[in-house]
Amino acid sequence: MSAAHVVVTVADDPGFLDGGFEGWWEALDAGARHDLPTASTWPREEARAALAHPVPWEDMLVLRAVDGVGRVVGAGYVDVPLRENRDTVSAEVVVPAEHRRRGVGSAMVRAVCDVAEGLGRTRVLGEVALPLGREPSGWPGCAATRAWGARLGLADVRRDMPLPLDAAAAAHLRDLRVEALPHARGYRWDVVRGALSAQDAAGTAELASRFWSEAPQGDLDLEDEDVDVERVQAAGARDVALGRTCWTAVARREDGEVAGWSRLQRSVHEPDVLRQEDTLVLPDHRGHRLGLLLKLATLEAALADGRAEGWGPEPSLGLRAVRTWNAASNGPMVAVNEAMGFRPVEDLHEVVADVTALRAAVGR
Repeated sequence: MSAAHVVVTVADDPGFLDGGFEGWWEALDAGARHDLPTASTWPREEARAALAHPVPWEDMLVLRAVDGVGRVVGAGYVDVPLRENRDTVSAEVVVPAEHRRRGVGSAMVRAVCDVAEGLGRTRVLGEVALPLGREPSGWPGCAATRAWGARLGLADVRRDMPLPLDAAAAAHLRDLRVEALPHARGYRWDVVRGALSAQDAAGTAELASRFWSEAPQGDLDLEDEDVDVERVQAAGARDVALGRTCWTAVARREDGEVAGWSRLQRSVHEPDVLRQEDTLVLPDHRGHRLGLLLKLATLEAALADGRAEGWGPEPSLGLRAVRTWNAASNGPMVAVNEAMGFRPVEDLHEVVADVTALRAAVGR
């Protein structure tokens, strides 16, 4: 049995941010990176800013497993959606390698169960990153979640596109754009950096509200998010507070009907990486290569801004990769990414568990 006890704290609690954050983040980062050098971890200062700036549509609690001498031996958090999926919480539980097999993870899962049961939630979602092609049965995170009664909900793949683009890669992207444009006649799009106009905010709200029903979700069984203009604008303001710059492309048919969108992001706390966020084209508008064109447009805009602002020396601009994640079953978007030059780096398993199964596995 673990000698650690788990402290549950509201994420923006000043006492935690001033006194407990460092130990929590160090345990979170160390556990995620162990045996996975490709891990895409949460930059320290972005994590601090995110905890300090909560959003009104989701509560966040942080978990710290602390041993008898006050060391943080496990870290995690629980996200509690407030406007949709109100039967569910999402959780991450991480234990640094030197503290594993001592019951720390199970103690933290008990704390997750306490939170879920206290809120009347019946499901817990989580995610496990593992090396590309690794057999899940031999990977600690997969073995642990299986022992706790979790099952695979959706298999994802992380892909990176190396930067800077060499001459051949840059020419290839230009050729892709030229080839795709004739297929998109009757559509228009622009890339907006930062805050969106009211019209674009309304368009992205509509698209974001349909994301889960239009994108593959396997056995996750998630409701679409309840996104409105105010939520889009609040998320944009939070991005600024977190040091993120976003480039958003929204495609419309000539009659103004929203067709699709794509977002690219850069954080001052991880300035060498561009993160390709949501990309979605609605069913009635597929087949026009809009997903590819929107991704190309956001990347072109970001690189142009990088040159204008001198992020770093040419040709790299201080960038080393564009990073994206997709469901392994999302054939059309995977094909777009592969055509652009993204290559698989990690597998990710989104897992789901009933709280009753978790409780039975870890006890009281």
